[in-house]
Amino acid sequence: MNKIVAGAAVAALLAACHGERQPQDLVGPMAAVESEPLGTQVVIGQTGPGSTYRLDRPAEWNGDLVLYAHGAVPPTIPVRLPPDAASLRDALVARGYAFAYSSRDETGYAVKDGVQRTRQLRGLFAEAFGEPEHTYVMGNSMGGAIALMLAEKNPGLFDGALPMCTLAGGTKMEFDYLWNTRAVFDYYFPGVIPGDALNVPADLDFSADVVPAVRSALLADPARAMELAAVDQVDIHASLTELVSGLVAGPLGLQVNFTNDILGRTHGHSWFDNTTTVYTGSQNDAALNEGVDRVASTPDAASYVEHYYQPDGNLTMPVLTLHTTRDPVVPFAHEAVYAGIVAAQGKSDLLVQRTFDRFGHCGFGLAGQVQALEDLVAWAEHGVKPAP
Repeated sequence: MNKIVAGAAVAALLAACHGERQPQDLVGPMAAVESEPLGTQVVIGQTGPGSTYRLDRPAEWNGDLVLYAHGAVPPTIPVRLPPDAASLRDALVARGYAFAYSSRDETGYAVKDGVQRTRQLRGLFAEAFGEPEHTYVMGNSMGGAIALMLAEKNPGLFDGALPMCTLAGGTKMEFDYLWNTRAVFDYYFPGVIPGDALNVPADLDFSADVVPAVRSALLADPARAMELAAVDQVDIHASLTELVSGLVAGPLGLQVNFTNDILGRTHGHSWFDNTTTVYTGSQNDAALNEGVDRVASTPDAASYVEHYYQPDGNLTMPVLTLHTTRDPVVPFAHEAVYAGIVAAQGKSDLLVQRTFDRFGHCGFGLAGQVQALEDLVAWAEHGVKPAP
């Protein structure tokens, strides 16, 4: 990669290297252009307090722009461009697609900021390289919710959406799963994790203090672990080995790492409410319902969760979703719920849901993501509806 040339040298570099339209009004103090191998133009800049963006336009551009939204990043990790986007970016750029993505301003459950920063990428790209012929938005996990929210709320900006392994049934459905799992875990394995569903000690080290303790507790009592997984509000379909890794990487990891972040977004108020939940599926539901901790929500916190985001299913463009059947982070059940939401709007003809029969979160591989994007493009531009 050639050295970044910043500031006033940007326009001269583009003109000298490519003889094409010069980017205008690049935003932020880091605005810069690099010349990649094979003539790809790259613009890197900043918007807002600390959000870095990157725009890639291949020399043989097919006219299509892909906006990518990455998943949730624990609030303890510094803001940066997501390194896991590089392979997808390079694969799509090699196929002629322009690609744009952002670090966002903040980590944590930053749906609001993710929507704003991802939407902003389209304008930044148009300023730098001209209007794309078609624009697609895609994202994984929380980034998929961002992509879905953009597609539903800003239909005029996009030609198709590719939400992957995402909480398509809504944030409340996902949060109920995560915090119900913590409440049920505490019933079956009391004291293993410090605190409770809505109280996570600020100095708790998840890797050092939680992961070994959870693994040891589950493996020491496999029967109790599998009973926990069978509770309908948890409902993780997995072997013991998958359950152990799934609980750590999935609901318990997210609950521990994100509770205080979300409380900061809801003014310290509870979004989780299991005061009327009747837990089922255990070997003794009466004992479970008597012994599980109960938490009440407040209207303002519940409203925040609904706003960021409860899909409405009123599609105006093709939407292709991807999901594994045994996803311990975002349950596969989200897909059926979203299909029902879309059907209620009479828009089922604009939704295709692609299923991967395997365990894991976002386990499609690079090839699966690239194929899905190209299938979405063929659907949007040529009317070739993809197979589920």
